[in-house]
Amino acid sequence: MDCAICRYSSMQSGSVTVTLERDTATLVFKRVPAQVCDNCGEAYVDETTTEHLLAAAEAAVDAGVQVEVREFATA
Repeated sequence: MDCAICRYSSMQSGSVTVTLERDTATLVFKRVPAQVCDNCGEAYVDETTTEHLLAAAEAAVDAGVQVEVREFATA
């Protein structure tokens, strides 16, 4: 897969930090698995991982979390 942003480099497996915000809530997930461009650093998270991120974020917002930093885990 070539990078859609720079169209220069191929993607490598790696991990990234993803920040999600909604209203007054800010959630930071560290070490999220992703495909990362060697050239520009653009990251692409697959559909399954995205579903896990959004479900965890929704649960945190429903619990009233305003700021949270956590390690990403698929469980």
